[in-house]
Amino acid sequence: MTETAENSVGRVEEIGCEDSISSLPDDLLVTILSSIPTKDAISTMILSKRWRFIWTLLPILAYEESKSKISVWWVLNKSMEFHKAPALHNLSIQLGRHCPIDADVGKWVENAVNHGVRELFFTLQWSADPTRLPKSLNTCKTLLHLKLSHKILVDSPTSSCLPSLKNLKLYYVVYKDEVSLVALLSSCPVLELLYVKRNEDDNVAKFSVKVPSLRVFVYFNAMSPDENDVVDDGRSLIIDTPALTHFHISDDSGDSWSIKSMPLLQYVFISGQSFHDISKLLRSASAVSSLELDLTDELAVYCSTIEFSQLIHCTISPCDSDWMDSLILFLGNTPKLKRFTVDYSLTDEPPAASDSWMLRLPHPECLSSSLEKFELIDYGGREEEKALVEYILETSKCLKSVTISLRSNLKNKKKKMKRLNAIFQRFSSISFFVQTQSKPCKT
Repeated sequence: MTETAENSVGRVEEIGCEDSISSLPDDLLVTILSSIPTKDAISTMILSKRWRFIWTLLPILAYEESKSKISVWWVLNKSMEFHKAPALHNLSIQLGRHCPIDADVGKWVENAVNHGVRELFFTLQWSADPTRLPKSLNTCKTLLHLKLSHKILVDSPTSSCLPSLKNLKLYYVVYKDEVSLVALLSSCPVLELLYVKRNEDDNVAKFSVKVPSLRVFVYFNAMSPDENDVVDDGRSLIIDTPALTHFHISDDSGDSWSIKSMPLLQYVFISGQSFHDISKLLRSASAVSSLELDLTDELAVYCSTIEFSQLIHCTISPCDSDWMDSLILFLGNTPKLKRFTVDYSLTDEPPAASDSWMLRLPHPECLSSSLEKFELIDYGGREEEKALVEYILETSKCLKSVTISLRSNLKNKKKKMKRLNAIFQRFSSISFFVQTQSKPCKT
């Protein structure tokens, strides 16, 4: 190799090792760091002088507790002291049981408010009592999304004002009293989504949700009656949300309900074992287009008595209930049903349906005029399931497709699939799919 060639190769190698990323402007480097975990972004400070303070400009910060015995609080507390971004768009803090009980966890929330935070997610699961957050949070004008979880005390004064807040999630928090809950919700004039998870220690007996702008409400109540099934008559859920379109409720508490008219409701999911006033909710949901039910015996009976005149899509998940005896009556109240799903994943071995469940005449109108898709999830090959599939196939005049998802631990799978195929062969105009694992296969 000549000297010229050697010099050329040397120059190529030198150019290839050049740190071209460090020469990028700050805003591009911040964009790069925003795509990796915050702890990794902070660690870039040791790379060189150029990188030493780039991470302090990040508009999005997330501190999550790991399985280590060392709390993320130390990293949070030290790193936030150096943070100097002009605006903090998103701050996510998750502190666990190793967080020091004397930690001033609220000071960085206040810092975020002062920097115009838009999204704030704060989870506190330490061993100390629930803590109050700074008063400035109650009047944050920039906040769009707020999630508070576990050991946080909601203490909202009547003067609270969150004019931009659209999404609010309250997971197992503690409320100072019922007035604080009302004050918080009243302070959100444009709130569209409310997600609530409750337990018996939240200090609220009458949970009142009066939000004119609310469109989506997800409510999960983990409290259940005592071992003698004694229900506290003083507890209730009060709903006054005239703009609501989507309502998801899972409630085993037996609390009573007060539900105002919801004329725009489109989707409802209902799950629970001890509803006190289930008929009120079902009547409110009679005009929905989509309905999902974790079906108990009680719920099955009520559903068979209410007409769902606009229902297009329905999913039923039997909870060891004798629901088949009410099926024909229920389908008879759904004249526009196009998609019907039965999900057996919540049931182990439900009671066998009576021999006469399918003999009720006349057949539901939806089977002759509208039903196009039928799906059965977690098929186990029981006689009840085969009878249901055959009934739907034989009585449906508009059916286009049927999907069967087999139970993961299904025994004699090949034999039961052969029986299904024997049924399918009698209906050549319908597309059949059998879901065995992750992808459906056409049969």
